[in-house]
Amino acid sequence: MPATMIQFRPRLMASSALFALMMWPSWPAIAQEATPPAEELLPPAGADQPAPPAITPLDPITVTGTKTPRSRSEVPATIDVIDQEQIERKQPQTVGDLLNDLPGVEMEGGNKGSGSQPNIRGMGSTGWGSNRVVTSIDGARQNVGSGHGGMMFIDPDMVKQIEVMKGPGSTLYGSGAIGGVIAIETKDAEDYIADGDTFGLRGKVGFHSVNKEPVLSGTFAVKPLDEIDFLGSIVWRDSINYKGGDDGDRIDNTEVDILSGLMKLGIEPAEGHRIELAGLIYENDEDDTFANVDVANNPDYDGVHAISKSTATLSYSFDSPDTDLINLKATAYRDDTDTKDTGNDIDRVMETRLTTTGIDVNNTFEFDTGWATHATTFGTEYYHDSGEGRLNGDVRAQFPDATQDVVGVYLQHEIKLFDQLSLTPGVRWDYYKNNPESDEFGSQSHDRVSPKIGVSWEPFEWINLYASYAEGYRAPSVSELYIGGTHFRVGALSNVFVPNPDLKPETAKTWEGGVKLSFGDVVLDDDAIGFNFAYHTTKARNFIEGDVVMNFPFNLTTTPVNVPRAEIDGIEVGLDYDSDYFFFSGGYSRVRGWNETDDEYLNSIPADKLVLTVGARVPDIDVTFGVTNEYIWSQNRAADEELRTDGVNLVGLFASWEPSEGMLRGFRLDAGIENLTDEEYTRFLATEEGPGRDYRVAVSYGFSF
Repeated sequence: MPATMIQFRPRLMASSALFALMMWPSWPAIAQEATPPAEELLPPAGADQPAPPAITPLDPITVTGTKTPRSRSEVPATIDVIDQEQIERKQPQTVGDLLNDLPGVEMEGGNKGSGSQPNIRGMGSTGWGSNRVVTSIDGARQNVGSGHGGMMFIDPDMVKQIEVMKGPGSTLYGSGAIGGVIAIETKDAEDYIADGDTFGLRGKVGFHSVNKEPVLSGTFAVKPLDEIDFLGSIVWRDSINYKGGDDGDRIDNTEVDILSGLMKLGIEPAEGHRIELAGLIYENDEDDTFANVDVANNPDYDGVHAISKSTATLSYSFDSPDTDLINLKATAYRDDTDTKDTGNDIDRVMETRLTTTGIDVNNTFEFDTGWATHATTFGTEYYHDSGEGRLNGDVRAQFPDATQDVVGVYLQHEIKLFDQLSLTPGVRWDYYKNNPESDEFGSQSHDRVSPKIGVSWEPFEWINLYASYAEGYRAPSVSELYIGGTHFRVGALSNVFVPNPDLKPETAKTWEGGVKLSFGDVVLDDDAIGFNFAYHTTKARNFIEGDVVMNFPFNLTTTPVNVPRAEIDGIEVGLDYDSDYFFFSGGYSRVRGWNETDDEYLNSIPADKLVLTVGARVPDIDVTFGVTNEYIWSQNRAADEELRTDGVNLVGLFASWEPSEGMLRGFRLDAGIENLTDEEYTRFLATEEGPGRDYRVAVSYGFSF
């Protein structure tokens, strides 16, 4: 038995005992008939039937935190949901534009999707082609990453909703979810076809002034039978380099030429069953600058960066109409990413291929034992990562050929007592194995147990007090383990990567506690107000960072190493209000991180941030308008002084008109201005200056018949 399994066996046994203890009173009920006769389910004649829970924009349904549909206020964790209206109003150029508006979240690398990676509460890019946040699209893991490359390869015009869970999610999502989870859901045919109709069409034209970017999109949906639906969508963007703030110059290497496509076929062969086949493609050709690894005196060169990406998913779900013991979900997927960098002035072609193939199957058993309601989720996941790199056709040491296999089994049990107290324990066991193609290294395998428990108490219907403890981990990537070769050369000075096949997995233990308040009919009829506060503290072990050593006189070596101890603490505060006439949202985040081993700041902690949105609606003329304000404090708490950034205040305006009736029903006009005061700024951990003032406009029209 592996040593790690022996090490974690006590925790696994303790977690199993905890589950057995909580489930013990339930076994007799489960052993009986799962579903009583229909007449027993009906209320007595004349009895009042309970109304379904009210779901408002302030308390949306989420599945990311528990893999079961729950209102956000019920989940003992901090979860943000970006809905369709927010996406339309923002007119984002990338998914990163949306995520930057969330407290505690920052996009590293820059404004282009090809170079950006998410950072949640100081957990972000490793710098070695991996991320400490798991990102998925329709359930397909996005494990793509190489060097300083990005991972947000999806057009925001195809996105229906984004859920962001902050804090370790390894109990349900395994390796990589040490910092959180971002779940992206694409649009469906039902978003374009009204009830009773068969066909749906929608077209959109948009423009961004800061980079002279036109946006064209078209969507076709059809539902020939109640049991079959199909969606096809295409989006094209083409821009030049965007301008910096303060009427500055255009920022080099920020242009894009992107073509995206989405297809979905849904079949419902019987009641409760649904099969869905989806395909997503992303093609991007852009000018960029890359580090040169083999030519002296040419540390950088101009070239063309081409990205070709495809994601295919096959999902099956069965929500049994006869019993609450069967709610099965299965998703199989394949994600391929090919990048090709071709030098303009140097005969040099660099290629990288990354493929992730996986499957996730889980079932939720829901039952009532009289003294409590229960929802037990049991699942298993397997995925295979394969990567290879080539330089002029030869093996590229900077991205070594290797594979990684991960298999996990997870169990979660949600218990609600007396309609007030909820307990959510969970545990997951993962086994992973890395296999390098080179004979220089042997394979590496380990296993890991990731427990969690969440407690939520609702003494009154308007307040929720919660606390949670979760452990997360991230297995070292194949790049971190086996990377080699020359990083760059400048004259006689060179930097060489040195592999470290003995790296340990990163781990984190996180405590979080908070309060969520919600009230209705506060000022106006049917309005709602919500408040949330959260405090989180993380003890991290074996963080993987680069150790740079100067070998006198002209040689540098960079080696991935484990930093034994680090700590991250922070708070988040949110206040939201929504009504038929006015709406407001505000969020503040403050994160601090410390390398306890070297007694210095961590380099990954984003700046303090306050994000505000104030808007109004005029229902009589179907107009919505408002103002946004993002205030970012200066970030001087980084060990690397070159990473430190100044503060900035970014103001935006937005307005939309969407007639609800008449001949123009289905028409929508959106207009806005980002960075209204044309501020010159650079976001923390960005590789280039941010864009200046940007006038945005979009016109769309859709109908169904």
